[in-house]
Amino acid sequence: MRYLIAFLVRNRIFLLFLLLQVIAFSFTFQSRSFQRSSMMNSASQISGGILESFSNYQQFLDLENQNQILLEENARLRSLKEDAFLPSFAKSYSQVDSFYQNRYTYINANVINSSYLKARNYLTLNKGSLQGIKSGMGVIGSHGAVGKVYNVSKNFCTVIPIINSNYSVISGAFAKDEGQFGPIEWKGRNYRFATLLDIPKQTPIKAGDSISTYKNSQIYPPGIPIGVVESFQLQSDQNFYSVKIKLNTDFSTLKHVYIVKDNFRLELENLENQNG
Repeated sequence: MRYLIAFLVRNRIFLLFLLLQVIAFSFTFQSRSFQRSSMMNSASQISGGILESFSNYQQFLDLENQNQILLEENARLRSLKEDAFLPSFAKSYSQVDSFYQNRYTYINANVINSSYLKARNYLTLNKGSLQGIKSGMGVIGSHGAVGKVYNVSKNFCTVIPIINSNYSVISGAFAKDEGQFGPIEWKGRNYRFATLLDIPKQTPIKAGDSISTYKNSQIYPPGIPIGVVESFQLQSDQNFYSVKIKLNTDFSTLKHVYIVKDNFRLELENLENQNG
């Protein structure tokens, strides 16, 4: 107790000054509406800023959940696009009936492991046979084609991407002329570039032309972007072009993909197998 009394005695002048300041400030605040309003506005701004910061922090913590919701919504919307449907029947060759069957459905997946600097690059996804995934299904990303499913377990699958030097997993066509198409190969150098082969030399080509999936692909819907023409040159036989394309998909940052399920694939395979 004596320490407290000693402290008060030692600082009596400062404490008296502080008390008088508080009393004066109180009178001013109560008697003048402008000062009172200013103080209230300042308090509101401070509390509002704190609440906004807290709200932003909560949104940050919920970012992963919101991202998953968006991926599922994107997969659903892709399944509703016009090119995901196939007419169920037509009254004549020139009139298509209004009833459609869904040909392509999309299953979103996360990339849980990947490589892009090796010669034989692979991706591992967190979806497998229990989610309806089968070997040979196409895989696309938000910017374009990625590759195709290779091995499948119950809850996971591996994907051969375009940037695998052992496999050609996709055919590319010119968006302006889908009749000109060829296999796309990766030479094992830069993961941002691949080569479109066997394009007839009479084909008009220029840098910047868009390359997309071939319309008759049994793995991908038609028109999925693959890349753009970087340069081109005649192959050794002098009859076809070898076209260097810059891939739309950046495999070094790939985190989320969509697995394409062709609902008519089994029917097509069974029919073609009957031809021996």
